[in-house]
Amino acid sequence: MNLIIQTIIGSEAELNAQGRLNAQTRDSVRLKWYEAERRILRTTTEGGRDIAFKLLKEGQRLHHGDVVYLSDTLAISVAIEPSEVMVLSPQTLPEMARACYEIGNKHTPLFLEGNELLLPYDKPLFEWLCAAGFAPQRACRRLSEQLRANSAQGAGGHGHSHNPHGHTHNHN
Repeated sequence: MNLIIQTIIGSEAELNAQGRLNAQTRDSVRLKWYEAERRILRTTTEGGRDIAFKLLKEGQRLHHGDVVYLSDTLAISVAIEPSEVMVLSPQTLPEMARACYEIGNKHTPLFLEGNELLLPYDKPLFEWLCAAGFAPQRACRRLSEQLRANSAQGAGGHGHSHNPHGHTHNHN
């Protein structure tokens, strides 16, 4: 069975509540957090089914528990695997702003879960965060709600440039 997925049907919770998730066979596609960010991906489900994602609609991202295929006999959902992360728990709004600003300057993916910031574990960054007074913790968590900068410069730009003599920001 070769499946090409172009849309996300809904979450398991939504479909269960609507009484639509009653397929006899359940299968899942296990993904790493960074694979869930891709728009085009070919992989295999746990049940051995070949599956290709072609999510071309703007803003479509795979999340843990998304149902991507549903028939009377089969439901396929996404399972994002937990990974090693750094957890920051800023206590004040200024502390949260400083953490986001500093991490953003390092171009590291940043995730928000409740009042906690999660980042993929990276030893040099972990040590830098400790030295900067952020008191990060190591944990194993599922990364799923990545913060995105919606820039006015367009999809390709990220608002500043790098030069060999240092890091400068453009203020237009």
